[in-house]
Amino acid sequence: MKNNPMKFGRLIALILVLANLSGWAQPVEAWFMPRQGTIQPPRPLAKTTDTLLPPFVDGFSHRLHPAWTSFGVIAGSQWSVDPLSLGAAVFDGIAADGQAYRPGVLGNDSLTDALVSPYFNLTGQSNGVLSFYLQQGGQGDPTETQDSLLVHFWNPSTNAWEHGWGLRGGSNTGRWHAQAIALPAHLNGQNGVRFRVSRYGSPGGAFDHFLLDYLEFGMARTLSDTALFDPAWSRVPSGLFRAYSELPWWHYSAFVLERDSLATAYRRNGTAPVGGWQLNLGKYVWKDDAGNVVASRSNVPVVTTLNHNSSTPYPFTLTKPNLQPLGPQTYHFTGWFDGENVGELSNDTLYIDQPLHARYGLDDGTEERSYGVSQGTSPQWAQQFEFLQSDTLRGVDLSFVPAGFDWAAMTFQLGVWEVDTAGLPGQVLYLSDSAYLPELPYAGDPFRHYVLDTLGLVVPKKVYIGLIQTTGPAITVGLDLSGDAPKAYGDYAGWFPSLLPGRLMIRPFFRGLPQDLQIDQIPSELDFVYPNPAQDVLRGPSGTGEAVVYSAFGQEMGRFAPTPGWELPVSDWPAGMYVLHFEAGPYYVFMIQR
Repeated sequence: MKNNPMKFGRLIALILVLANLSGWAQPVEAWFMPRQGTIQPPRPLAKTTDTLLPPFVDGFSHRLHPAWTSFGVIAGSQWSVDPLSLGAAVFDGIAADGQAYRPGVLGNDSLTDALVSPYFNLTGQSNGVLSFYLQQGGQGDPTETQDSLLVHFWNPSTNAWEHGWGLRGGSNTGRWHAQAIALPAHLNGQNGVRFRVSRYGSPGGAFDHFLLDYLEFGMARTLSDTALFDPAWSRVPSGLFRAYSELPWWHYSAFVLERDSLATAYRRNGTAPVGGWQLNLGKYVWKDDAGNVVASRSNVPVVTTLNHNSSTPYPFTLTKPNLQPLGPQTYHFTGWFDGENVGELSNDTLYIDQPLHARYGLDDGTEERSYGVSQGTSPQWAQQFEFLQSDTLRGVDLSFVPAGFDWAAMTFQLGVWEVDTAGLPGQVLYLSDSAYLPELPYAGDPFRHYVLDTLGLVVPKKVYIGLIQTTGPAITVGLDLSGDAPKAYGDYAGWFPSLLPGRLMIRPFFRGLPQDLQIDQIPSELDFVYPNPAQDVLRGPSGTGEAVVYSAFGQEMGRFAPTPGWELPVSDWPAGMYVLHFEAGPYYVFMIQR
């Protein structure tokens, strides 16, 4: 439909599958290994005459250095075990567009993610060294011996890449270690040298992770020049408010939600200087969209300690501003320390954007792993939400992550359930008639919109929201490991409490459609067929051209012109599932019951 591009186009095949489901197998929940972070699309390579002078340094905090050409690599936070700083470069089997390089392929290792440096002018310089800190697996998928991380150098004299270094996977999982690579001697002094760091592993999605931090390329260095001297934040707070990373602005309650501190951590990388590290921790400014300061702190005590090379928890004290939003609003928080202005200074600053628009969110926006349910007939999963008030649900935003399965013919239905006395999904409040495609994220936005078949569903304060798979193996959704929320999984035979930690990347939205869908929204036009199930007549939206109805077995039942206010008699048709296809493209699934 015009307002919901996620609808599946081949629903006849879907219904044939549904009509022939038989047998039962115990459903199995599992977490998979995804990726997260801002996708940076490939940028054109600079010309060899457009060179930089070394050194070139990237700590991967907040984003990739803009001079990189990135092929699928992202800068992600909370990926590493025992993080050195705010972020790390993440290499896996997912391309820059969010798709797996080769969906469904697990065993065939391939050259996938890569970072390509700008060109460097090394005229008159010698002893070039590339160094970085490396971790295999981290919070993601452990590497295997057939995986590898490779470094190549570009020779401007031959216009060819030359192998410089390689490391096989399968070791040092979850630990950082320093690596230094000497620039080949014949490349020293040349103009137009560059380097490439690339990953060799599974092309099927979020597998075989390599993480990099504190990368430096410079001249007049030695292979032992890998020591760090950098105070850095090492933990990103989940958000400014309690319980929710996002909620509708009209649900906001300062008393319930506003925090008096943020749970963070900092780390002093390197040998402690004489007298210890002296840092002015806890400075911040908190602004609204208009730039108005709602809270701030500039006078902070000096913290002196000899502790180094380990993360230290820090409660970031806040002043409660008693916010009173009068409309959609995003609050912007900047927190920093000073006193030791050395190292990667971008690691000294935290940035948090806290939206108050029209949806609820429990996750922190990052997905360290992914979650899915395999086996069983019509596997299903759901997450519990406790809203601050009852309201009209219009749809759900979902963040799907490729994790080794080919989704080419996979669909799902959206569901809303009451919470029963056992704390599991109980009575069905809503189940979509439409079958939806698991669409992967847009660049820069981890979520896709899925609109309900109804103009609104009033839900109670406490519900489960999730999906039922209609076809295929596990449809994997992002899983945030920074916190936990009640989850349930199962199939048509019943529900089970989830035994896995984390919060699913699912955010319900209320009252209206998201802004990027409202452009095409026609409020007076229905975007569903009704009644569903039907008995005597079927009604629905108007369309152009001809509309055709097919049975579950592909039999054409009738054709008509979908003019405004049309009614289709169905009293003579057998009970069962049907597909209504508009010539312009939309499909609708409906049932006839007697």
